Amino acid sequence: MAIKRIRVKNFKSFNDLEVELGKFNVLIGANASGKSNFIRIFEFLRDIVKHGLDNAISMQGGSEYLRNISIGPSEDFSLEVVSDQEFRELIRFEEKGSSEMKIYETIYKFTIKFNETGSGFKITEDNLTRKGKFVRLERQNRRKKEKEELGEGEIILSNVKGELKIDTRLPDGLSIAKDDTFSRFLLRLREKKLPPKKLLIELPLFPFILP
Repeated sequence: MAIKRIRVKNFKSFNDLEVELGKFNVLIGANASGKSNFIRIFEFLRDIVKHGLDNAISMQGGSEYLRNISIGPSEDFSLEVVSDQEFRELIRFEEKGSSEMKIYETIYKFTIKFNETGSGFKITEDNLTRKGKFVRLERQNRRKKEKEELGEGEIILSNVKGELKIDTRLPDGLSIAKDDTFSRFLLRLREKKLPPKKLLIELPLFPFILP
């Protein structure tokens, strides 16, 4: 995953930080300016994927050391990552022609609310959005080629109290039927029930590439 933007609120020394990233980045700053804490954002993401959210928070020293000491539990912690990695996802398979989504941007965001006392917390927001162009394919000489562009759209996956919700914003004239390839994929997701402190990013279905 090529991360092009990251935003974090109520984390370590940061109140509200948003950074645009390029292919090559250099981190420069005076002592105690937050360089180490910026690196810890990526370490925290990595630890969530490898060890789960609860363990990742413990590895930061607990929620009281994760959040900004000046803010404390009065404001929620949130983290948003935007990737510009491009890939394709088959939507519908047909013998004569298929449809697919050419994804050009993925946005992942989660928010946790801290308890007023103690180290407890709960997930209040957990969303993954894929943006892309939908195209119709046709088979030529045993190969699939783009026939026409249908328009842009989004597929949004949300974790709502452990239930997986799917929302699609499709181009006019395009629908996803129950027997489509992508629909069967979504149905498998809907059958899953996430524990109270588990995030979408922890699912093996979303191979985020993190340092």
